[in-house]
Amino acid sequence: MLKVVITAPRGAMDSLIIQEAYKNPEIQITGVVGAPGRDYIGRDAGLVAGTSEPIGVEVSDDIEKVIDECDLVIDFSRVELSLKVLEACLAHGKALIVGTTGFTEEQTEQILAAGQKIPLMKAANTSYVVNVMRKILGIAAEKLGAKAKIEVIEFHSETKLDAPSGTAIELAEEMAEKAPDKELADIPYHSIRAGNTPSEHRVVFGCMGEKMEISHEAYDWRCYALGACDAALYMYKRMQDEDGGIGCYTMDEVIGL
Repeated sequence: MLKVVITAPRGAMDSLIIQEAYKNPEIQITGVVGAPGRDYIGRDAGLVAGTSEPIGVEVSDDIEKVIDECDLVIDFSRVELSLKVLEACLAHGKALIVGTTGFTEEQTEQILAAGQKIPLMKAANTSYVVNVMRKILGIAAEKLGAKAKIEVIEFHSETKLDAPSGTAIELAEEMAEKAPDKELADIPYHSIRAGNTPSEHRVVFGCMGEKMEISHEAYDWRCYALGACDAALYMYKRMQDEDGGIGCYTMDEVIGL
């Protein structure tokens, strides 16, 4: 059974990951970590995250107190906490899934470099549908080439700090890589932060006399939580390999794209 530590139990994403991980018979939650000073420190993590019953794990404010009991850490928190989690995972040789966004280029390089020492996944989006959409966008960008101007429009809740979203950037990177005539800077973003919209991404291919729009809307963050649990189980299986599963993983491998 995979043993996991999960961060930010009251976060929109991590609370759902706790709920889904608790229901999954292949996963055991051995620790939950929140930022120091939060009013839920010391409380049952399940009740904090919204499970229907206590899960018997208290929220800690120090990952060092819980990390030795786990195989893998799932972190969809904020940049500052994520960097502390990364440091702890490297020090203790634990696998890590990072779903936090908003890192600087230097911080991103630091995270990806950790894949040389531990099993690591940095995924801005763990939805199966979004990752399939990304592949479709790459095909469209490759085939339309110079015939289209490509723009990305993304909506998120007003509480999301970074813009453009990590998903929008990953979608644009895929298209820029496949389009024969475009660099990443050629694909503009339009970011909207309002209300409690979980996530919506629209990509418009504007051509002369016609346009194509490919879009994804998440109306429930649970799709990302389910994907994160699947990713954790995939990595755990790879951790049984002779090399311990060390390396950088993507959702493409989890889904089989």
